[in-house]
Amino acid sequence: MRDPYPNHNIETNLIKIENLYKSIFTEVGNTSIELSKHLVLIAHKDSSNNDAASLELMEHNYGYSISYWDGYSLAEKIDAQDIRAALKIFKRLAKKLAKNLQRFSSQT
Repeated sequence: MRDPYPNHNIETNLIKIENLYKSIFTEVGNTSIELSKHLVLIAHKDSSNNDAASLELMEHNYGYSISYWDGYSLAEKIDAQDIRAALKIFKRLAKKLAKNLQRFSSQT
């Protein structure tokens, strides 16, 4: 199903995505966000792990892909055709990432 609002993409949602990051990751330390026209990357800054936990939303010609890395491997990769579905998945996985980072941080 094609997006009925083709001009709605990552670029037009950057403020919404940044606010989502700020609201979910306020209490989580050592994270960063990279925002661009076709890519959003939330990453855990962990110098001891080359494959640190991260969440990526990427825009392609055919839609969007959301990749969740749990700090060991690619845990989930989901494709969506429209930005609304992609943002819903991204939000769910962002909450999961924040929860896991908080859990891991509290064990050290």
